[in-house]
Amino acid sequence: MKFSVLGSSSSGNSSFIEMGNKRFLIDAGFSGKKTIEKLEVINKNINDINGILVTHEHGDHIQGLGVLSRKHDIPIYIAEKSYNSIKEKIGKIEEKNINFIENSLCFEECLVKSFDVMHDAERCLGFSFEYNQKKLTYASDIGFADKVVKENFKNSDVIVLESNYDYDMLMNGPYHWNLKNRVKSKNGHLSNVEAAKLIIEVASSRLKKVYLLHISNDNNTPELAHNIVKEFLDREKINVELEVVTEKTTLIYEVL
Repeated sequence: MKFSVLGSSSSGNSSFIEMGNKRFLIDAGFSGKKTIEKLEVINKNINDINGILVTHEHGDHIQGLGVLSRKHDIPIYIAEKSYNSIKEKIGKIEEKNINFIENSLCFEECLVKSFDVMHDAERCLGFSFEYNQKKLTYASDIGFADKVVKENFKNSDVIVLESNYDYDMLMNGPYHWNLKNRVKSKNGHLSNVEAAKLIIEVASSRLKKVYLLHISNDNNTPELAHNIVKEFLDREKINVELEVVTEKTTLIYEVL
């Protein structure tokens, strides 16, 4: 299993995962051209992508979805509610390339499990990827970690999780009170502290690496997210590689 975050911020989100001979994008939040350029950074070709898995319908996750599917004949895997809310926006997609996610998807020896997460979307999904006895679990937008989320994150070799905001920066920042309340609500986003506590709760001896995603430009910094989460993990003697993601594409990480 190989993984790279092509970029993650409030303006665009997309990741790449490879399991054997299957290669997928998780979300397509950059333009088609930019997505192709980001894949080239990690020596991957858009024409080798077997599908695009969509977490939810917000613009920073689907900007390039329609054009990539049409131009490169790529299947889309998406919740039906999410698709219905964006089908006019993304344009006409060939019927054969529209696949509604119900629960689990099997691609030969690759298993992709979807699970619902709390976020202010029509429906928002997290994914766990299992291949060759390795597991990577991914949730990019999540306001609250319920029992379902925690169960899916358990026994992961790699955790990819949002760490969106610092509470003090949010509360003292420029956002209107309504927006502040939305961000910190159960249907909003995870704070640095909330992300750290979730990682601690679900971490096992298998856990090797954690990616922190979706860092707010206004209410967080990469350094702050890293330092707060690391401090919490160090207290619990959880020794894992910790990488904070920005719009810059990360190097390919091979899950061994």
